[in-house]
Amino acid sequence: MSDTEEHTSRFIDQYKNHGRTDAVLQEERRRRLLEKQKRCRELELDAGRPGLLEELTAEPSTDDAMECQASKPRSKNRIRIITSKLFANKVQLSEWMHERPDDLDSWLVRPCPVGQRCLLVFRQRIAIAFNKRGRSIASVRTKQNLRDAIVLDCILAKDRTFYILDALVLAQVDLVNCECQFRFAWIESKYHENGLADLFDTKMANGKEPFRLALLPSYDLADGAAMDACWSHYPAFPDDKPRLDGYLFYHKQSQYVYGKTPLVVWLFAFMLQDVLKLPAGLINGLHLANKPARYTGNYAEYIEEFDRMQATRRRRNHTRKKAQQMDTTGESVQSDMTTDATLWEAMEAAPLDSEDEDLNPTREEDAMRALEME
Repeated sequence: MSDTEEHTSRFIDQYKNHGRTDAVLQEERRRRLLEKQKRCRELELDAGRPGLLEELTAEPSTDDAMECQASKPRSKNRIRIITSKLFANKVQLSEWMHERPDDLDSWLVRPCPVGQRCLLVFRQRIAIAFNKRGRSIASVRTKQNLRDAIVLDCILAKDRTFYILDALVLAQVDLVNCECQFRFAWIESKYHENGLADLFDTKMANGKEPFRLALLPSYDLADGAAMDACWSHYPAFPDDKPRLDGYLFYHKQSQYVYGKTPLVVWLFAFMLQDVLKLPAGLINGLHLANKPARYTGNYAEYIEEFDRMQATRRRRNHTRKKAQQMDTTGESVQSDMTTDATLWEAMEAAPLDSEDEDLNPTREEDAMRALEME
């Protein structure tokens, strides 16, 4: 046997996951996670474990943090960044939908625009958007001094709108351990009752267009009429601005999980027909037409290649950063990374669970320069 040949174990048929597909494994993890969440909900309540709302109460306010930052001398071009350990690694991330779930009626779906995922935290007279690592990317003054803290899971799009996906704390309720169906109903109710769309101060000191706050629609997969309207509507957003990224599917019974979970899954629009096996003509043809040349209808193969290229990009970015840190000449280090143009077309709007720096290492810093409110 040559050195390049892969050794195959004689006991491969005895491996725990031998012969089981990603879809089967994902379904098993969903079932185990739902059972675990039901048990943990009661245990945590009995133990009196502090939730995010209690942690927010104990942490210094964002206004205090901003004043602390402002009290430090800084150059005109220096970016004001707030780092929060409390909000680091608290964004709920999706997995791919590897196969149509058997309990499709138990899911809700939201169309998602292209943008950067963040937690939008309202405290007193300011709202700060934190990325997945807990670093601030934007700050917005509010019209009034808010008595209660609010933490929203959002997508910040190029049109300077925070599109609400989910909520962790809203109207003095810690929603992390609540089921998704209740969270979505609570968010929609309080969004209108409390006038969340009008919270932002529209007067921008730097003369830029003000930020906005909008609630993304959700559709119940058990409601045939609602889903017909969802799939047939094109573009998903008026005038295709912002551009549709894809769809997030939430299991109705799932709690908000910090990190990846099989109870929230993701599909690009051009994959809907192949994965969900919907009747012909139900999905608007323009959704299916806007697909990369690389995609042939074999979604499992496409997902595998997509993930492989993402992993390769991360490794090369990491190698380039290390090389730049070791370079003492001050000369820029050129990347030898070659890209697949056809796959780049689809990856321009990366999945919502991708890393912020996957596609452009300076994207995070550039976004802060563009969005920082003086």
